Amino acid sequence: MNSKRYLTGIGIVGLLGWLALGITLLRLDPFTSTALALPFFFIALFLALTGTLGIIGFYLRVWFRHGEMYVGHISIALRQAILISLATSLAMVFQILRILTWWDGLLIVAAISLIEVYFSSND
Repeated sequence: MNSKRYLTGIGIVGLLGWLALGITLLRLDPFTSTALALPFFFIALFLALTGTLGIIGFYLRVWFRHGEMYVGHISIALRQAILISLATSLAMVFQILRILTWWDGLLIVAAISLIEVYFSSND
């Protein structure tokens, strides 16, 4: 598969994530249906952020490499998008539970950074 197909798939996932997030925010009341609204919210947010950040990350890599299109950029951008989306979702869960402090945020960022360093050293 070429890079256009991968990017199209990532874009569709991101668009569906944003659509699902909008529907979740507009149609579900988190105070009456917490067991339904919160999982839908976090899944939709994760998919929306992953799709959006994956495409942005890929095109930033192409721009910094002066137009060099490399399929390996897609996997790196998608991996980093997943990690950033995971960190964002985890921080939001901590905030909902009222346990998010600045050092918890630093620990989340440090853990995600260590995971990225591990994966990038294996590339």
